[in-house]
Amino acid sequence: MAENPPPQPAPAPTGEATPIGWSLSHRVFFRWMFCYFLLYTLPSRGRVGLVPMEGAYRRFWEPLVTWVAIHVFHLSGHATTYFPTGSGDTTLNYVENYCYVVMAFAGTIVWSLLDRKRTDYVTLHSWFRIWIRFTLAATLLAYGFAKVFPLQMQMQMTTMIERWGDFSPMAALWNFMGASTPYTILSGSAEALAGLLLLFRRTTLLGAMISFGVMFNVAALNYCYDVPVKLYSTNLVLMSVFLIAPDARRLTQLLLLNRPALPANLSRPELPRLWMRIVARIVWVVVALGVILYGTVHESWIAYKAVYLNPQHPPIYGLYEVESFTSNGTNAPPILTDTTRWRWLYFNSYGYVRVVSVNDDSKWYGANQEAAKKTVTLSSDQATNVFTYSWGDTNHVVLRGSMAGNALEVSLHKLAPTNFLLLNRGFHWINEYPLNR
Repeated sequence: MAENPPPQPAPAPTGEATPIGWSLSHRVFFRWMFCYFLLYTLPSRGRVGLVPMEGAYRRFWEPLVTWVAIHVFHLSGHATTYFPTGSGDTTLNYVENYCYVVMAFAGTIVWSLLDRKRTDYVTLHSWFRIWIRFTLAATLLAYGFAKVFPLQMQMQMTTMIERWGDFSPMAALWNFMGASTPYTILSGSAEALAGLLLLFRRTTLLGAMISFGVMFNVAALNYCYDVPVKLYSTNLVLMSVFLIAPDARRLTQLLLLNRPALPANLSRPELPRLWMRIVARIVWVVVALGVILYGTVHESWIAYKAVYLNPQHPPIYGLYEVESFTSNGTNAPPILTDTTRWRWLYFNSYGYVRVVSVNDDSKWYGANQEAAKKTVTLSSDQATNVFTYSWGDTNHVVLRGSMAGNALEVSLHKLAPTNFLLLNRGFHWINEYPLNR
């Protein structure tokens, strides 16, 4: 009698299951996500956008957000006024995000009533996915290359004379990053890599996964060190999740259950005409490689040259230690209780000087330097004081002038980065003992 043939293994999956439509909850949730992210990703103050319409968008939103802040949340005063602060977490930023959420809910309700019979949004999702990909990529590349060319988190020499306990959490984070240029470049490279991968359809999932890891860490730092970019970084994390979500089941099968996973659907949105496909490719090249990639790298390189390669510094620039301080002909010793005797001066590139007294009180002045006259004018709200200066050598300068009715002669010694352990320690493969002090 013939033997039964051995059982044959089941064929490996070769494609995705035939779609049978989306569930009601799936359709409703997509409508809300579409409305919310469309509102959020259009260009606005402090966010990277793909289309140059920030002014028009702000003219629409800012009066509306202000009205909601006053009449819905009953706010008043400074919190209801738009003003540039460098913070992305102002009161109006939160009110604006609230408006996005509410309007997305309203749009979802109207959309659901008018489009009840549609079974899925496969085509719209494909197109919107491209919009989110490119918006997230542009943001990651902008922030990434601002670290690859270490521009975003620079450590100033004035940091060297601060007490650690006087730093805010944000300043502690900023200077932690700025103290190590290689680490700053490495973290920026991770952001830029995620952005580059998002530009291509076949590497979108990998780019979104890297983006999620990078941006989750950035958001955690923003929350834990009180950096006022919490709203923005949280939304970037959500965009990464939006891009990963269609592959969540495949990732679960592969990474958690150790089972075969269906291949990803890499089809692009259908364009019926040849000219449409040609235009789409031209737009991709212009937007992805021209506007986003070249524009970001080029702008970062220009800024890097201006800051590091060809900096435009005033004649007196950097951190100086006061070697002698003479007031009305009398030398003033560095007594800690003296509030008038200077200890440090820091001249930056933006026309300001920070004067620190021996008791650690400090004040910023405007510093207008005229090289031809060899004068520097220190100005504040109370007074304007003109000093002449003369150089002993490249690291020693003497200021002569008057302030608060006192004739001053101040001898200054310029401090280099090598004067401080934080900047001169460098890298060591071998450490017989840890240098932790």
